[in-house]
Formats: sequence, structure tokens, C-alpha cells
Amino acid sequence: MPPESEQKKETSEKKKILMHTYSDDLAKALDTTDAAIVQDLLVEGREREAQEHDEKVRVRQKGWYKAGATILILFTLVASAYTVYHYKMLTVPAQKSASVGVFPSTQVVTTSGNDIRTAIETISSDASLELNKPALVPLVKDFENLTLLTNSEIFSFFEARVSEPFLTSFNLFRLGVMNDGNKNTTFILASMVDTDIASKELLIAEPDLLKILHKPLDIDISNIDEEIGNVFTSEYMYNIPIRSLRIKNEEAGNDLVMFYGRLTNEIVIFTTSPSVLKEVYNTIIRQHQ
Repeated sequence: MPPESEQKKETSEKKKILMHTYSDDLAKALDTTDAAIVQDLLVEGREREAQEHDEKVRVRQKGWYKAGATILILFTLVASAYTVYHYKMLTVPAQKSASVGVFPSTQVVTTSGNDIRTAIETISSDASLELNKPALVPLVKDFENLTLLTNSEIFSFFEARVSEPFLTSFNLFRLGVMNDGNKNTTFILASMVDTDIASKELLIAEPDLLKILHKPLDIDISNIDEEIGNVFTSEYMYNIPIRSLRIKNEEAGNDLVMFYGRLTNEIVIFTTSPSVLKEVYNTIIRQHQ
């Protein structure tokens, strides 16, 4: 059996053999490996490091691109929303222009310093009107301002009071006249904003309609005051549905006082003469053919 000192020496040498570093291993590997192979390994390592670096750069750039695209999309959506809001708030939807048909015009009638009675007398005595040729009367404030009266101004000139819902349910009111062979008969044409609403307002106004329109329609109500407020009745005239007000007279039968009816979906007429209804209707229908 070897002595104890020799055993310790052998153990110390074994420990020295087992204790080595990475540098020692690398140096030993380089000593035992071909230089060309080592060079290839170094080149491959550098390429791998370059690829990893490029991949990190690409990932980082891709993230920036995504963030930029997201910001651009959000900006576009905000700009589009603002554009739509700006358009809705600052623009007015185009509306169909109000019209009661195309008719010839009489001489201009001014309302300044004038009243409805004088105007009707002037219109009734106009000898220049053609037979059975409906015409519209331009009602203006004065000759310096030839703008047609508004709805509220027209009823103020008619010396009539109507409700605000009644006024707003119509776009336009125009006074007209026609020589029917016996006299110059006036009529009123109106363009409705909404047919259902205007029809409802007309039914509501019926009890006072004669009182409202008797002056522009040149109706003498001195002997028929008790008829104001009577119910209008439905009937047909020239195949046109109308609402009429008649006076019950045992000797003469039912005398027609006034009536109104829809000539088209948008246009309603107020008058006292069936011949006026016929000619105005024919004029409008010819324009739509």
C-alpha cells in the first residue's frame, strides 16, 4: 500500500487536471482544429450575429409602421367624422322649390297705402284680362321693392288671422283672377309643404275659413253671417274632390258660397267659381304632360 503522502500527491494532480477554464478549452480546441475550420466558424458566427441584429431592427421597424398606420387610420376617421358633422351643421338640405304652376301675371298690385278691398276693386275692374285665362296677381309692398309678400304678410293684407301651424303647412300662397265671361273672379292657389298636415290644418280651419277668405274671394257675407262656422261637405266637381260650403235656401236650393280642392298632390285652390276650378286645373295639367 502506497504511503499517505503519495496518495495526496496523486489526488492533487487529478484535481489540477479537472480544473480548467473556457479559455484553456478554446486554446486547446484551436490547437487541435484546422485554421480554415476555425475561420469558417468565426465567419458563421458573425453572420448569425448580423442576422439577429437585422431581425431585431426589422421587428422594431415593423412595430413603428403598425403604430404609424394605426395613428393615420384614427386621424382619417376623426377627420371624416368632423367633415360629416360640419356638413350637417352648416349646410341646408336642398328642398324642392315651391310652385303653384305657371300662369300669366296681371299688373303689379302694391300693398303699401292700399287695402284688400281697394285691391279687389282694381282687380275686378281690369278689362285687359283674357276670357277663361287664369292669371296670378303679383302682390308687393311697393314699386321699389317688387319682392312678393310672404305668407304671413299676405294674410295680414287679407285682414285675416290664421294659426301658425296653418301658415307653416304651406310653402306659398298666390292670389289669382280669371275673366269667366260674367266678371273677374278671384281665386287663391297654395302650395302645400306636407299634404297630410296641410289637409288636417284645412279641416281644422273650416269653421272659420269663410271668415278668413271672404275678402280676397270677394264674398259678401253681410247676409250669411249665420253660415260662418257651418260644416263643409265633400263632393266632386269635374271629377275633382272638393270641400264646399253652401247656403240652404228653400226657394233657390243650395247656393254655393265657396269651396276648396286639391288640383295636384301639392296644389290646392280656393274659389267661388266652378269655371275657375276647371280652367286652373286644365292649365296645371297641361304643364305636367
